[in-house]
Amino acid sequence: MSNETETSLNSPAQEKVQRGFSIHDAYSIMKSSGTKFSVGNLATVSENLDKRVDTERYSIESTSEIAGYWQIYDKTLNQTFVLNPDTTTLQTDTNTNKNYIVFQNVFGEPENVMYADNELVGALKQFLNTDSIPTTSLNENYVIDINKFTGIESLKVKGNEGAGSWNLICNQEQKEKLQELANLYKEKYPNLVKTDGMAMGFADAEVAGQAVRTENGIMLIACNGLNYMDNVDPSKSWHIMYSINDTDMYKKIMNAMTEGYIIGKDIENVSKWEKYFEEKELSYERILSDEELELLQMNKI
Repeated sequence: MSNETETSLNSPAQEKVQRGFSIHDAYSIMKSSGTKFSVGNLATVSENLDKRVDTERYSIESTSEIAGYWQIYDKTLNQTFVLNPDTTTLQTDTNTNKNYIVFQNVFGEPENVMYADNELVGALKQFLNTDSIPTTSLNENYVIDINKFTGIESLKVKGNEGAGSWNLICNQEQKEKLQELANLYKEKYPNLVKTDGMAMGFADAEVAGQAVRTENGIMLIACNGLNYMDNVDPSKSWHIMYSINDTDMYKKIMNAMTEGYIIGKDIENVSKWEKYFEEKELSYERILSDEELELLQMNKI
């Protein structure tokens, strides 16, 4: 059920969304405090904090930037994780026995997530001056996927996978694999990926399940649309937009590829996607490219 449009989206079943999005917007789609308390939060055992705890890999301390917040610095990955202990819990995936530090916002949604190995859990205990930390089972609304190329885990919220995810790099090896993936993007798609930052953005998006590499280009899956960018022929690039409120669309798009409806070179073909959406009775808007708009104007003359 498609409506091709030149300037805006007018379907009553959808929110209006901006026409198309840039490469910068496309690779930046992933990265999306208050006093609400989470059950079993870290603040419940934080009465006698050490000022700072250092281990071989981690340092933990209160941050001076936001009152009441803590920060964990991963020396191996050179990453800092800032959290509000009132809304942060230690959650365990019962299928793998892996622990995750989950910082939620005031709405109970994940704000940031960090994998917690035994060294980090031990450092937290030392920082909290306690022998044990309350844990809960991993939220049933979370799902963890593993990227095959890098081995990096990605945590998503069920039913809202297209809105973004949290890539959980565990070690230096995974960090190097992520860099290898970024290098691949820069080498394979030089007309699209012109900087190291863009290359890493696309690599992050692929780990998150929101970027798909094809023979000739890159397709990105956002919460409100598909964006295919052709490295060889820009006129073959295309945009399809859908309502940001249709939170199941991400799963339907992924199913199209994993179940064999659209595979290989067909991923680059917008007509294949339009046919799939029509057959599944999915509402969408085809956003015309500049070349298509120019041709349309010429035909009107």
